[in-house]
Amino acid sequence: MNKNLYLIISALLLTFTFSAPAYSNQLEHVVGGGIGLPYGGGIGGNYEMGVNDYFAPIVGLGSLPENIGWNAGARLYYPGRDAKFRGRLTALYGTNTILETTFAGSKKYDTKTGLSGGLGINWRFGDHWAFDADFFVVDQDIPEGYKQEDSVVAAGSLGFSWRW
Repeated sequence: MNKNLYLIISALLLTFTFSAPAYSNQLEHVVGGGIGLPYGGGIGGNYEMGVNDYFAPIVGLGSLPENIGWNAGARLYYPGRDAKFRGRLTALYGTNTILETTFAGSKKYDTKTGLSGGLGINWRFGDHWAFDADFFVVDQDIPEGYKQEDSVVAAGSLGFSWRW
């Protein structure tokens, strides 16, 4: 993944963090469950704390083959909290690649950490419930000795969240 893209995402995160007006002085807490990078790279859960209407740090843990996956990062939302549909930009660092080794019919899995950036949507379908979908570009640097099955450096995620 291009380092310029990381710089652009970082600049956007900083710009929105410090310039966005907060319409609500209260923090918004969100817990979610699903599959994909925001949920530790596998099936898992995450926690997000809405600092203002537009910015939220996020952490996630998930179950992977033979490992526990994790991710930490930040999200930018637009428009604010009260919108039924909100677009979002996510930057994560953590488990983003699963490496598989096959030897004599048995498989062994290992994980790799790295940066990921994504675009998604948050659909609030109740006072506290929402559906989340994201598409991520993954920084994959496959170690020597491993064969990459696909040229795909992208991943999707789906989940549900509850906010208070």
